[in-house]
Amino acid sequence: MEASTSNSLASSSKSDFFYGWDLLYKTVDGIINKKADVMIVLAHFLLTKHYKFRCIGIGDDKTLSEDEEGSELLPDYWNSDNTKYSLRYVHNNVLYLLLGHITEDALILNLLDINTKNVSNICLTPESLVAEVKGSITKIMPTANDIVQRFRNELCDPIFTGNSREVTTQTQAAQPPAPTPALNPDPLRVGEPNRPGSFMPHGFEPRPFGFPDIGRGDLDPLGRGSGNLFPFGQNPGLARFDPFSPLPPRGPGSMGPNPDHMRPPNWNPDYYM
Repeated sequence: MEASTSNSLASSSKSDFFYGWDLLYKTVDGIINKKADVMIVLAHFLLTKHYKFRCIGIGDDKTLSEDEEGSELLPDYWNSDNTKYSLRYVHNNVLYLLLGHITEDALILNLLDINTKNVSNICLTPESLVAEVKGSITKIMPTANDIVQRFRNELCDPIFTGNSREVTTQTQAAQPPAPTPALNPDPLRVGEPNRPGSFMPHGFEPRPFGFPDIGRGDLDPLGRGSGNLFPFGQNPGLARFDPFSPLPPRGPGSMGPNPDHMRPPNWNPDYYM
């Protein structure tokens, strides 16, 4: 529907597009009392002639009766309120509301689809857009084509193309948390025997924190694993061997004085007195 309206507006001459305007305006020109009324008549003309809407009265009742018959004419009392407009339309058995609010210097129009709860809006300045309230359309609105284009782009088409805003509040779906980057289980590359530059002997299993299991108690600040000191006769690979025994280091027959216990050369016991 919006495509056909766009084509008719683009390909037709100004007189062709506004054919029927004069007849419609003559039905209401006697009660036009402000420039905002002209904007409502133009919106009504666009909806009924080019979008095939039918007006079923005034008000904001959101229920649609099967026996309501629409019309191409504006209903009685459509402009009786000096601050707002409320017009009801039907199209393909769907109810629409055209709601207008007059502010100090603007007219705000909303078109609401009752079924989908979609709503569009347009803000107009009647004082600058309407030159006169009597006469032909070119005299009343010198930029009528531009105004119609705005009506179509901002008020009508969004309802049918899905670009309108929702009346109901929508919450944005929560974004999933970003995945936590995997930690390197061996930052020192100790436990990677097949990795170039690794100094872990082949065949050893990698350990947490990059420490080998042998001697880990001396390296791990948490004190887990065994240390580097082992009893005499137990000397696993990579461990430092510190022998200890009641026998002298040079065997049972060498009971001479331990060189570590001898006095240094030229030692004087009174040296520090």
